[in-house]
Amino acid sequence: MKAITNKWLLMFIFVAFSLVAQAAVIDTYKEKFDDRADDATIDGVDKWSVNQGEASKAIIQDTTTYSGTGKTLELIGAETPVSLSRKTDYGDLTPCWVEFIIEPGVGAESRSLPSTGIAAVSFDYTGKIYASNGSSWQDTGETFSEGEWYRVTLKLDFKNKLYDIYISSVTVPETQFIPDKTGLAFIDTSIDSLSEVGFDAAYSVERSDDTYIDDLVVHFIDRLEVITASQTLTEGQPSGPITVQLQNSHSEPQTAWRDLTLELRSSSPEGEFSLDRDEWKPITQVILNEDAHSATFYYKDTKPGKPIITIKEYPDRGWEVALQQEEVSAAVAYFEVTVTTPQVAGEYFSMIITAKDEEGNINESYTGEVKILVNYVSPDSGTMQITPETISGFSKGKLEVSAMYPDCGTVTITVQDVADSSKAGTSGPVLFIPASFDLSADSPQVVGKPFSVGVSALNALGELAPNYEGSVELSVIGVLPQDVKDGAISPSTINGGGFVDGLAEMMVSYNLWGTIKIKANDLAYPAQTGLSEPITFQPGGLLVDVIPPPSNRNFFYIGEDIGITISLVDEEGFAITNYQGTVKLTSTIGLNLPDEYLFSNMDEGSHTFHTSVDSAGIYAVSCREEPSELKTESPSIEVRDASLVVEDTVAPIGTTEVTIKLVDDEGKVIDSESELSVLIGLEEEIDDGSASSPATSTPVTFVDGWAKVLVSNTQAETVTILPSSRYKFKIKKGRVTFGKIAKTGVGTLMWREIKE
Repeated sequence: MKAITNKWLLMFIFVAFSLVAQAAVIDTYKEKFDDRADDATIDGVDKWSVNQGEASKAIIQDTTTYSGTGKTLELIGAETPVSLSRKTDYGDLTPCWVEFIIEPGVGAESRSLPSTGIAAVSFDYTGKIYASNGSSWQDTGETFSEGEWYRVTLKLDFKNKLYDIYISSVTVPETQFIPDKTGLAFIDTSIDSLSEVGFDAAYSVERSDDTYIDDLVVHFIDRLEVITASQTLTEGQPSGPITVQLQNSHSEPQTAWRDLTLELRSSSPEGEFSLDRDEWKPITQVILNEDAHSATFYYKDTKPGKPIITIKEYPDRGWEVALQQEEVSAAVAYFEVTVTTPQVAGEYFSMIITAKDEEGNINESYTGEVKILVNYVSPDSGTMQITPETISGFSKGKLEVSAMYPDCGTVTITVQDVADSSKAGTSGPVLFIPASFDLSADSPQVVGKPFSVGVSALNALGELAPNYEGSVELSVIGVLPQDVKDGAISPSTINGGGFVDGLAEMMVSYNLWGTIKIKANDLAYPAQTGLSEPITFQPGGLLVDVIPPPSNRNFFYIGEDIGITISLVDEEGFAITNYQGTVKLTSTIGLNLPDEYLFSNMDEGSHTFHTSVDSAGIYAVSCREEPSELKTESPSIEVRDASLVVEDTVAPIGTTEVTIKLVDDEGKVIDSESELSVLIGLEEEIDDGSASSPATSTPVTFVDGWAKVLVSNTQAETVTILPSSRYKFKIKKGRVTFGKIAKTGVGTLMWREIKE
C-alpha cells in the first residue's frame, strides 16, 4: 500500500507585478456562485481558470452549503490536486479586504509556503490554521474541525506591505472583529496591487477529501462618510434625511457585499434616530443593504446644542467612523405671517412665514411643517380653504409660500406648527376681491321696461366666490348705434347687501334703443370687471296719431293737410329719442305715404308725415316695426267734399254785405266750421274797377259755417263774387246786383259817399 503523502488545502493570494491604474473606479467584487450552472466546472467562467489538475474537479454544486441554500464551489480531492485562481486587476487601494467562507478538506502533510504572491492561508492536517509571514508560516492560534465552515478575512496594506488575518466559525455570531494575527509580511514586498486570488485543493492517494468555498469578496471599504450636509434642527423636530455612505480611501462610493449593520450614536443623551420621519420609532442601528452604497435615517433632539452623531460598523472592522455635528436650536415660539392686501380670489399670492423665538428673533433652525388655516372675518363664516393646507421647507427660519384662496371677503390667515398647534401666528386682515364678474340677462328687452340682471362674483379660476359682499356699479358699453352709449342703466348700483352666495339679481331698466353690453365693476376696485353678452333694446310701443283738424271738426276737407305722426315709444309711452330703426307703412290709396321710413336722430323717436287727398272717403294708415313685431293702425281719417256757396243779393249803389256759406254734399251748412278763412274775387259787369271789397286781400273767417263780406260799388251793375280757399272746395258763385231796385221793390236810388 502506498503511504499517505501530502493532503492539504492552501488558500493563496499572489499578484502580477503590474500596477492598477489609479484612475479606475475600484469597487467591490463579489462571487456567491449561486448564479452558476449546477454540476458545471468553474474553469473558464468569469476569468476563473484551473491551473493544475482536472477542470472537472472544480465544480459548482448545491448539496453542501453553509447556509443550507444556494450553491458553492467544490474542489474535489484528487491525486493531482486542483489549483484554481481568478486573475484580474482588482485594485491597489489600502485597505484591500479579501473574504471567503470555506469548509476545508483534511490533509496529512503540511503545505509548502509559496515563494511568490502576497499572502497565503493553510488549513494544516494537524487542525491548525497557518498564515504566511513573509518567508515562513505563522501559527494563527486558530484551529479547524472537519466538516465545519469558517469565515476567513484578510486586510491588505499595500503601503506598508503588511496584512492582518481574521478567522472565525460561521456558527459563531459576529459580535467582535479582532484579528488573529496582525502585521504579517507580504511574501513579495514589491507587489503594489491585487491581481489574482487562488485556492489549492486537498490531495490523498487513499481517499478523496473535498473542499467547499463560498461568498468570495474583494472590497476596498475604508470609511463611513455622511454625505448630506450638516443640519440645523429645532428641538423636538426631526431632521431631514441623513445619508451615510461606504467609501474607499479615494472617497469613492463602495458597494456592500452583504447586509451591514451600522450603529448610531449621539453625543447628546436626548438624541434619537428613526428610519421614518413621520412615524417616529427610535432605533440605535440601521442596516446598509447588500448591493447598496448608503443608508438613510433621521435624527431629532430635545436638548438645544451641537450634538455629534457617530456612525460605525458593527462589529467594528476598523473602518473610519462617520461623524457629523448637528445644531439643535430652541423651539419656535410663534410665527409671523406677512401678506399684502388686497389679493385676487383664486390667484396665487406670496405669503412670508417667519419662525420666531420668545424674544422675537428669527429662529433660523426651524425646519418643521406648518398648517395654514383661514379665519373668516367679513363675512364671519365660509366654506373655502387656503391652498396649500400644509407646507414645509423653511430656510433659515423663513418660508415664502405661493398660496391661493378661492373666495372673496376679508380673512386672516393662521399658521400652526403641525407637531405643536400652540406654536402659531396670524396675519392681519386680508381682503380678497373678485377676479371678474359674470353678467346674465335675456335679450331682447323693451326700452324703459324693468328686466332682471344677474351678476356673479368670480374668482380667477372662473368659479363662484360665495363670500363676495362688495358693491357693484353697472354701466353701459355701446354696441350699436353709436349714441347708445349715452343711455343709462337704472338703478346703476348693486349694494353689497344685494349679493347672496356670490350672486346678485336686480331689476333694472335702460332708456335707449339699440344694442349694448352691461359692464359691472367693483366700486372700490374698478379694475375688477365683467361684461354681459349683447342685449338688444326694442320699442315698447308703436303709435300712429292723426293731427286733428281745426275747430270742432272731426273730418278733413279734400285738399286739406293731414298730419300723421308715427312714434316709437318706451314702456312708459315716451318717444325713444335715439330710435333709428325702420317702420313699414301701409295706407289707404290716396294718402300718398312712403312704404317705409328710416328714423334718424333728428326725429327723436317721432316723425310726422303731411299729406292730403283728392277725394272724399275714409282713410287709414297701418304701421309695423319688424324687429319688435309691433304693429298698429291709425284712427279712421274722414275726408269730406264741401262747397262754398255765395248767396245772391240786390243792393243799392254803395256798400252791401254778402253771405257765403259752407255746405256739405247734402247742402247742409257745416256749422262746426269756425276757423276756415277765404278770400274773394270780384267780376264786374262793367270792368272799370268800380267794385271793391276788403275780402279780396284780407281773409274772412267763417263762423259756424257762415262768412260775411262787404262789397261796395259806385255804379249800378252786377258784380260776381268768387270765393277761394287753400282747400279743394266746390265753388258756387253769387251775384250782387247794384241799382235802383231794392230788395222790397221800386224805390228811389240813394247816393251816398263810400268811405273807407
